Amino acid sequence: MYNKLRYEIVPPLFLGFFTSSVQLFALFGSGEQISLTKVISNSLGNSFSWSLVAVFSTWAVIWLKIPSSQTSGPKTYYDYTPTYQNNGLLYYFSSLCAFILSILVWKDLHLSIYRNTPQILGTLNIIALFLCLLLYVKGKFYPDVAEEQHFPQLYLYYRGIDLHPKIWGIDIKQLTNCRIGLMGWQLLILSYFLAGVDLNGFSLAAFTNCFLQSMYLCLFYEWEGVYFHTLDITLDRAGYYLCWGCLVWVPCFYTYSSYYMVHHAPVLSSSTSAAILCIGVLCIVIKCRVDCEKMWFRESKNDKQFVLWGSPVKYITAKYKSSTGKERTSRLLLSGTWGVSRHLNYTFELLSALFWSLPALGTGITPFFYFIFLFILLIHRIYRDEEKCSKQYGEFWKEYCSKVRYRLVPYIY
Repeated sequence: MYNKLRYEIVPPLFLGFFTSSVQLFALFGSGEQISLTKVISNSLGNSFSWSLVAVFSTWAVIWLKIPSSQTSGPKTYYDYTPTYQNNGLLYYFSSLCAFILSILVWKDLHLSIYRNTPQILGTLNIIALFLCLLLYVKGKFYPDVAEEQHFPQLYLYYRGIDLHPKIWGIDIKQLTNCRIGLMGWQLLILSYFLAGVDLNGFSLAAFTNCFLQSMYLCLFYEWEGVYFHTLDITLDRAGYYLCWGCLVWVPCFYTYSSYYMVHHAPVLSSSTSAAILCIGVLCIVIKCRVDCEKMWFRESKNDKQFVLWGSPVKYITAKYKSSTGKERTSRLLLSGTWGVSRHLNYTFELLSALFWSLPALGTGITPFFYFIFLFILLIHRIYRDEEKCSKQYGEFWKEYCSKVRYRLVPYIY
């Protein structure tokens, strides 16, 4: 029953629900009346949305072609080590500067982006669905590694086939996830904040919402190399779930609290907003610290003198075999924040999302949908990660879990 649900029922349900819900969220968030005519019309985009997406996508591709230093992800189960462009922070600030310059030249650009958000999402949706089809065809006929795929075809389209596909020398995951999806998130929330200032006046609540997300995204690009070691890159294939999600769902749903607060002006007081801002900054800093501890540990190799929290680091050396039969080892960290719980980074990611949603308090429940969605997503991801680690490390993983007992919140879960 589980396999039937996973492989045959969930893919068509998710494809239908998420693809169709994008336009509903866009219309509801802007206060427009929802009608079938508007949904169909917006789904096709317009001249503004197609031009904007074309320019932005070209910009993103150029930054993946500019000569730069390289960073590597972890070796795959088939002994391939992916490499990525290591110019994330430069791309982030260059994109912000180019966008601000564009607003100085086209003074209503941010308002046009806000007012054409449904059409922009429609354009992204068409492009993303076509890209996923292209990735499916590539994986079927020109796979990166030959594997037997005994799954329904719609599931393969939904999940993806290749782990690290490249088209014209461009890593598709870095393009869709990092260069378009997350930078699109940044530029959209900035547009919504500026549109809100024009339409409603300055609000510290709206500023808090925009600033906390911008800080989170800036730190993502500062430590982009860490992302290449996460499940999105090491486990998820390039298909609808990941690529459509980053190209369409991120610009639609992750930005939703900012988009919603343009038409539904925030009512929170300045003092409450300031308190939320301070606590939100602290949560993001702690999340960054947790991620950095893992990165520092990884970069320390086998340095016995590496210290966390004033003590030499403790870890378990897990031995396993790759799918090609090679003996390999991984180190499972037991010190620092990673000795407190197995996914403390998720705890503070959830808190960060909660605090940048709180400025919309008093305007309805929908600005908190992203936090609810993220909670479900991360709980699901915890179990996927643990299933993968249990299969890979066996008894070493059991030993690790016995020493780091809690998954998310110490003494609770």
